[in-house]
Amino acid sequence: MNEFSLIERYFQPLSPVLLKDDAAVLSIPAGHELVVSSDTLNEGTHFIAGADPADIAHKALRVNLSDLAAMGADPLAYQLNIAFSAMPDEIWLEAFTAALAADQAAFGIFCSGGDTTSIKGPLSISITAMGVVPAGQAVTRGGAEPGDVLLVSGPVGGAFCGLQALQRQPGFTVSEALIEACYRPCPRTDLAEAVRMYAHAAVDISDGLVADLSHICEASGVKAVLEAETVPLSEEVKVLLRSGAVSRESLLSGGDDYQLLMAVPPQHTQHFPGSTVIGRFEEGAGVRVQDVDGQVLSFKEKGWTHF
Repeated sequence: MNEFSLIERYFQPLSPVLLKDDAAVLSIPAGHELVVSSDTLNEGTHFIAGADPADIAHKALRVNLSDLAAMGADPLAYQLNIAFSAMPDEIWLEAFTAALAADQAAFGIFCSGGDTTSIKGPLSISITAMGVVPAGQAVTRGGAEPGDVLLVSGPVGGAFCGLQALQRQPGFTVSEALIEACYRPCPRTDLAEAVRMYAHAAVDISDGLVADLSHICEASGVKAVLEAETVPLSEEVKVLLRSGAVSRESLLSGGDDYQLLMAVPPQHTQHFPGSTVIGRFEEGAGVRVQDVDGQVLSFKEKGWTHF
């Protein structure tokens, strides 16, 4: 099987457009703007060697969908670029493309093209996802205002715990649900409309809650007060925290949760079902993390950095 037969057999079924051209032509609905996000996943950094190809596919696409949701955009199409060190077997390709097809159906998106190539190194996958938003309604990190409350769309820390288990930390075992939280995040595309209608600013939690919150504060020129003990955790993560297997600091800085952090006027919180108020925005700068008594908690690491 060569590059062109690989594309024809496995990737063409993902697309309603012909993948034999050098570029795709996409129609944008009248009165809308295009929102574009790119992420690269590398073997050994974002997933372990020998990982389930379905898990790799789900994560590669969903992390981009999460970025679109944070800006209030609805999914449209994506470009897939994949670099193989050697031609994969058909079982791998079938699992990988079946997972993409399932997510396309679930999230209303399609593959509009991309590139397959070889690499002298580990597997590398890049996806550029495109979404649409009514003109002028895209939400950025820079609109938070003093008086806004800080909302998080769901529990955090599960992906961090799943990663610890995957890295085979001694004596550390978790359920399949936390492994899935690591490899198959759930992008909050269901909140995209509410984000663009009611949120002043938003970001998805990819690098860690504290780190990503600091991005909102820096872009908006405000201070955030984060009430650490109000941050929602799953029951299993609560057990791990109480046992000392993980620290609150690690849960708030571990990343890969792909929940949304949002600055929302307090009168509009009801438009974000399942979300939790975990703090507020004030005049000032930076992020203050405090316990139930108002004492400041210090963090050695606020989140993931590549360099």
